[in-house]
Amino acid sequence: MSVINLVEAALACADPDSPTRRRAIHTLCAQGDLETFTVARRLCAAESAAERLLGVHIIAGLDAFRDRALPILRYLAVGDDDTAVRTAALASAGQGDDLGR
Repeated sequence: MSVINLVEAALACADPDSPTRRRAIHTLCAQGDLETFTVARRLCAAESAAERLLGVHIIAGLDAFRDRALPILRYLAVGDDDTAVRTAALASAGQGDDLGR
């Protein structure tokens, strides 16, 4: 499946904890390529909170792009208007911040 197809499959799930969504996120993170990072970054800037939340879940699992993801996650953790997005971004940024901040 393409990155876009996986994102669409994940967004089609109303439950953010559904097995289908988790599988799509896992597959995207396993790909770990620039295309996936770029799509996740765009999702993090979307108008929809559901899309931003999906973006956070994807970008947090892309270890190869951790340095580029941390500023995005920190921004969402303090500036997003959705509680679920802020919470997910804060948890994800905290897990990857090896500087002890």
